[in-house]
Amino acid sequence: MDAGAAGPPLLRYGIGVAASFAALGLVLSITPYVGYIPLFFLAAVALVETYAGRGPAIVNIVLCVLGSLFIMQKRPLPYPPNEEIHKLAELAIFPVVAAAVVYLVETRRKHQTLVRKQWLEISTLLESMPEAVFLFDADGRIADANPAAQEMCSATREELIGSHVGILAKHLGAQQEGRPVVTERLVVARALKGERVQNEPRTLSHGRDGSPLDTLLSANPMFDEKGAIIGVLLVVKDITEISQLQRRVADTERHLAIGQMASGIAHDFNNILNTIAQTSAVLQENPGKTDEERRFYLRMIDTSVQRGAEIIRRVREYVRGGTGETAKVDVRPLLQDALELTRPMWRGVQGLSVITEFQPVSPVTANAADLRRVFTNLIMNAIQAMPQGGRLTLRCEETAGRVLASVADTGPGIPPEQQKKIFLPYYTTKATGTGLGLSTAQKILLAQGGNIRFHSDPGRGTTFTVELPAVVRQEEQTGVRVA
Repeated sequence: MDAGAAGPPLLRYGIGVAASFAALGLVLSITPYVGYIPLFFLAAVALVETYAGRGPAIVNIVLCVLGSLFIMQKRPLPYPPNEEIHKLAELAIFPVVAAAVVYLVETRRKHQTLVRKQWLEISTLLESMPEAVFLFDADGRIADANPAAQEMCSATREELIGSHVGILAKHLGAQQEGRPVVTERLVVARALKGERVQNEPRTLSHGRDGSPLDTLLSANPMFDEKGAIIGVLLVVKDITEISQLQRRVADTERHLAIGQMASGIAHDFNNILNTIAQTSAVLQENPGKTDEERRFYLRMIDTSVQRGAEIIRRVREYVRGGTGETAKVDVRPLLQDALELTRPMWRGVQGLSVITEFQPVSPVTANAADLRRVFTNLIMNAIQAMPQGGRLTLRCEETAGRVLASVADTGPGIPPEQQKKIFLPYYTTKATGTGLGLSTAQKILLAQGGNIRFHSDPGRGTTFTVELPAVVRQEEQTGVRVA
């Protein structure tokens, strides 16, 4: 559409028709006095093209020509006009037509200058953005790419322009949750259908050396003045360094938790070693014991060894963290593992009692190491909330196809002003805290189809509840048994 053309099509074409009849009427009214002067129609055409667009202007030309032919055939002049008056009239109309043409040209020039200025601003903005930015046309092909995008793809702008989004995705090895992204699920393909995608995580491979990149993709459709989608703006934000930093902080938090439990773990190991040493000494000092007595002492040694191996296993699994792979797991032993891992902490608190209420529950689909880590973090938080003693209650039950595991304390509770922030990354009220415990727990559970919520009464305590869908419930909904 031309500069200045605006409004719905019916209105614009109506303007063109009305201008045609007005011009014909004016020419017809002056013809008996000055003769037939079609130059006047140019002014009408220029104004219609400026304000209504190219189509109405063409209609205006056709109507003016047909109307003129009709007038010339059906309405002959009663007498020939004075030639001098005719020439003067043409000369008088010339400035009107010239002014209309000049106005049209100036309007176009201003519009083109504005367009060039806008493109220059857009180009400067794209050039200066640190994120990789791609512009796609309505066919899903690259129309432009900024330097950051060229560097990510290890390709020049000329090589990228015209490439289809599917080829780009294969070139960058786009993956989501470890699996290649199919073409119809690409953010650009979805944006071309009108969907706005904001900060969707993707794993890409750098075009230069194939190194993995953790990214966030945002794709927004671009519309013309009629509301039709003419392209997509794709912004790729590289968060690899942030992700690596978060992983290092999370590792630090796990090791910090182990450090807090280390003295108690050492105490448990000393007890185990003392039991083994004393039992071994009894056997050495009394070689004449009966076989039954010897088997009793050997069972004591074997039990102590198994107890030590179990402590090592739990610590190793906690420090290692989850692999991301899920399987059917029973929540109850994971709660028990977390309780045993934190035993050195709660056993040393005077006046602290521990209550477990574990009901039989269906298995859930989750990553066992990640879930154990969540429970350990919740128990540690509860213990730290009761330095002067209290009651720590662990519950596990199933209701409406959901497995619920809760950790409750009788501490001072969470102040109302802090309750909205506790799941925010890096928010902590502890002097040595990282602020990633609860935010990481929430992220883990949401990724596994679950959730975490809490209820806190200031002065009476806090209860955190982990909720996961039971496998049995999933089988009933899908009709497929989970192996």
